[in-house]
Amino acid sequence: MKKDALWTKDFILICLANFMVFTSFYFLLPTLPVFVTDVLKGDESNVGYIIGVLSLTAVMVRPLSGFLLDTVGRNNILLYSLIAFSLTMVAYNFVTGLALLFILRALHGISWGIVTTGAGTVAADVVPPPRRGEGLGYYSLSNTLAMAVGPNLGLYILSLSGFNPLFTASFAVAASGLFFVAGISYREDKNEGAVKISLDSFLEPKVFSLSGVVFFVAVVYGGIVSFITLYGKQLGVNAGTYFLVYALTLMLVRPVAGKAFDKNGPELIMAVGIGAASLSFVLLYAAAGNAIFLLSAVALGIGFGTIHPIIMAMAINKVAPYRRGAANGTIFSAFDLGIGFGSIFLGFVSKMIGLSYMYLSCSFIILMPLAMFYLKDAREYKEAFQKSE
Repeated sequence: MKKDALWTKDFILICLANFMVFTSFYFLLPTLPVFVTDVLKGDESNVGYIIGVLSLTAVMVRPLSGFLLDTVGRNNILLYSLIAFSLTMVAYNFVTGLALLFILRALHGISWGIVTTGAGTVAADVVPPPRRGEGLGYYSLSNTLAMAVGPNLGLYILSLSGFNPLFTASFAVAASGLFFVAGISYREDKNEGAVKISLDSFLEPKVFSLSGVVFFVAVVYGGIVSFITLYGKQLGVNAGTYFLVYALTLMLVRPVAGKAFDKNGPELIMAVGIGAASLSFVLLYAAAGNAIFLLSAVALGIGFGTIHPIIMAMAINKVAPYRRGAANGTIFSAFDLGIGFGSIFLGFVSKMIGLSYMYLSCSFIILMPLAMFYLKDAREYKEAFQKSE
């Protein structure tokens, strides 16, 4: 019926705006490490710092952004943060040293954290409740499509014209999202009363253990976003193709993993996901050319495409409906924190033992939360399922 319509004007606009934001962001994913090493003459540890600081500042701002979205209003916060996000892209043209780039990345992380939190909140608002799972699944697809397009397009612009046109193109794509955001016109429900602020307003303790799993997954993912381009250059292969294959695999795996979880629970499918992710890093270590390099992307897509939807579904199932925002914020903060820590930590590791052995170490790191998951979260899920029968 009309009130349950999914593909409304506002939903289409927020999906398009999100696609533009993520495409702009993914322009820099494979190219910024090259900018650090080739233009600014940094090393792997510098790359780790530059990539990691964005995630760390995003972690810091996400709780505040959620509070502002609930009190000030979704559209205003999203619009102004997207303006700030777009302007940071222009500012990359004026970077002349590592210290200046570090400061800019910190500012970029603040706007990134607010924009992505705001866009996700608007999407949740405009999706009809009976179709929320379906709608948010389509919304997240805009992220994945951006990953399929952005890295390769960014590398193409870089090879064709250099860094200044790349940064300008990133600005233009991000700024185009402003036209879509400006067209969103749904009626917002703001918290007009007195606001009580506490730690639980921002974080959900019930999903801390799941957040621990997400943190370790994100640590090794930090090794992908920070160093896969440099590793591809070392192997003589195109890192943009890695992101394309990874994104396409994600699109295929996520629906299958979700259905498997709904039917059989998380016990077996989570083991498959973590095992595939671990294998992907072994394959990176063993890669000597394009074939095994891209096979690693497939394994990573299977692994992360399985782990992420299961963790999110379990987190939502653990909390009352009015705590879903806090649960999502807690999980995503753990992910940002893991990427930030992983980028910096693995930068030091790669400097000491090289990129190939760094990736081999990632295959063991991602196994660390496995015992925690099966001792606590999988057991709790099984007990809750048995009680409901």
